[in-house]
Amino acid sequence: MVFYEVAFVFLGVLGLWFGSDFAVSAAKKIASMLNVSGLIVGLTIASIGTSLPEIFTNVMAGFSTLQGTDASGIAVGNIIGSDLAQITLLLGIVGMIATLHISKRSLRRDGGMMLFALILMFLVCVDGYVSQIEGVFLVVIYLSYVGLLLRQEGVLGKAHSYDKKGNLLLETSKCLIGIVVVIYSANLAVENGVSLATYMNISSSLIGLFIGLGTSIPELSVSIRALTKGSGTLSLGNLIGSNITDPLLSFGLGATVAGVTVTPMVLSFDFVYWMVATLIALLMLFNHMDLNKKESSVLILLYLLFIYLRIVFFP
Repeated sequence: MVFYEVAFVFLGVLGLWFGSDFAVSAAKKIASMLNVSGLIVGLTIASIGTSLPEIFTNVMAGFSTLQGTDASGIAVGNIIGSDLAQITLLLGIVGMIATLHISKRSLRRDGGMMLFALILMFLVCVDGYVSQIEGVFLVVIYLSYVGLLLRQEGVLGKAHSYDKKGNLLLETSKCLIGIVVVIYSANLAVENGVSLATYMNISSSLIGLFIGLGTSIPELSVSIRALTKGSGTLSLGNLIGSNITDPLLSFGLGATVAGVTVTPMVLSFDFVYWMVATLIALLMLFNHMDLNKKESSVLILLYLLFIYLRIVFFP
């Protein structure tokens, strides 16, 4: 019984990985066709694409809650687990491969928005319950940020200059196929994750943390692929963008489907650790507008410490 549930969670995570990677590859080609900059690709198309696992995992968790099986722990744990992994472990791994550089303007705007998104998610969770109205509010904030970003970068004007509709339609179709795979895989991971947590008598939020680590794999693959192609701005933009997308769009959409219950332990430990780790990462970047290997190793250790403390003291 347990073996099959573990196997299905694993298969679900694999499906999330491959499906989102397929969707992101198509989305990146669309962005290239429209002459969108690497930074904007990372902050918008790539970050939304690589956040598809988190988005659909939270949406499916919401539907599971509506049907009588509370998957709130999966929803919250998935977001925190994924974003904490991205801002520590994944950013550290990418930083070990190559020194990452970022402009002061982007760090202030997008790094500041990343911190604001985290704080906003915490504020709607602080009373222990996130209503559907609060979920809609988070989604609106995210859409407003993306709209402002596209306006500042003049992306919409560039889109009008592209006229090869056939290729654009093909890549859009590929992107949709990837999304279908992600939807099915998210449902597989959520249903079996809840069952596994119940059977093993451990918190579903802890299961959600590990699902979050699995669903952050697309961000890692896209970021490393971007580095190998000499696009460090896309790599860093993808990780920062995902940490804006997940607390606002992914979590917000899930809460819009069904309200989310947040346990006191998640508020007092997971959120606090996530916030401290994010501040440390931002301070490292602000220090000299890049991230070197020594600083990257500190971020990796921060993630390993979190996993140790969570398993030993807050199972």
